[in-house]
Amino acid sequence: MSVSAWNTNRQLRRSQLKTPPLRLPGQSLEERISELQDTFMQDSIVTVFLILIAGIEWLRWWMPTPSNPFPSTTLAVAAIIYTWRKRLPFVSMIRNLRLGRDGERVVGELLEPLRGKGYRVFHDIPGANFNIDHAIVGPAGIFMIETKTRSKLTGGSHKMFYDGQAIRLEDGRSFQKPLKQARAQAQWLANLLNDGRGTTFTVRPVVVFPEWYVERTGPRSMQDVWVLNPKALGKFLDHEPQVLSTDAINAVSHALTQHCRRPITEGSEE
Repeated sequence: MSVSAWNTNRQLRRSQLKTPPLRLPGQSLEERISELQDTFMQDSIVTVFLILIAGIEWLRWWMPTPSNPFPSTTLAVAAIIYTWRKRLPFVSMIRNLRLGRDGERVVGELLEPLRGKGYRVFHDIPGANFNIDHAIVGPAGIFMIETKTRSKLTGGSHKMFYDGQAIRLEDGRSFQKPLKQARAQAQWLANLLNDGRGTTFTVRPVVVFPEWYVERTGPRSMQDVWVLNPKALGKFLDHEPQVLSTDAINAVSHALTQHCRRPITEGSEE
C-alpha cells in the first residue's frame, strides 16, 4: 500500500472515543514540528540509501570485475548537498516553532489559576487555516489570547510600549501585525459563537508576550486590544465588570467544547 493511500485510509477512519480530548496548548505547533521532522527524515533516508549504494559500488570497484562507482557517487553527493541545503531552513523553522510552542505552554499554565475565578480555559482552537492559541470564558466576558514569544538579546531590554495603535520596542522598532491578527481572530471567534444564536457575544482580543514587560503609553479606553505580560492578565480581569451570567458562560463553553472536539472526531485515527 502506498503512503498516500495509507494516509487516506487513516483519515477515513473515525475515532473510537465517544468523547475525544480537548486540544492542548501549542498543539498545532507541535503537529507542525512533527510534520517538518518527518519530511526531513524522509529526505535523510533517501540520502543514506544513495550513500550506501555508492559504498557498495566502491567495494565492487576493487573486485576482479570492477564496476563504475562514479554515477552512484555523483547521485550520493547530490543527495548530500540537497539534504544539507534543505536542513538549514528546517532547523530554523523547527527552532522558531518550538519557541512558539513553549511560549503557548507557559501561557497555558498561567491561565489555569483563572479556573478558580470561574473562567473556562480553552487551548489551540482550530480555525480556517489558523488556530487561536487560547480563549477564556468567564464573568468578565470572552477573551481571545494570542501568544507572541520573542527572543531577547543577551543583556538587551525586555521592555516594550503599547499606545493602542502599535507595539514599540526601546530600540525604536514598531509593529502592528499582532494587533491586526488578534482583532481578526477575535472577530472570527465572535462570528462562530454568534452563529444561529439570539444572543450577541463580543470577544476581547488579547496579545501576551511572555517574559516581556509591557508599558501602556496611551489611554486604556483607546486600546481595544489588550497587550500585556500574561502574568498581568488576572489583574486586568479583576478590574472588569461582570458581563456574563453563569448560563451564558455554560452556553459559550459548550459551543467551544463542541467546536474543539469536532476536528478530532471527524478526522481521525484509531
